[in-house]
Amino acid sequence: MADHTDTQLDVEELRTVVAGALELPVEEVTDEARFKEDLDVDSLISLEIAVRVEEHFGVKIDESQLTEMGSFQLVRELVEAGLSTGSAR
Repeated sequence: MADHTDTQLDVEELRTVVAGALELPVEEVTDEARFKEDLDVDSLISLEIAVRVEEHFGVKIDESQLTEMGSFQLVRELVEAGLSTGSAR
């Protein structure tokens, strides 16, 4: 896991982690792309995104937040909130 003790998020690093979980090229993971409708993300893949983000950034995303992860922008907001509130490990 990378050391992310500050509150600054490298958005492109996050985009790379999410793209890896989705097994898609980074270019397809745009801020506007909707996971379910545009990228065919199901609940299992959402869980994989959450696990990879948690492992990489140390930000805990609980199960209730999984349903909120409808786009890269929403994942970014969850990670930024986690980093700013200190929920990162």
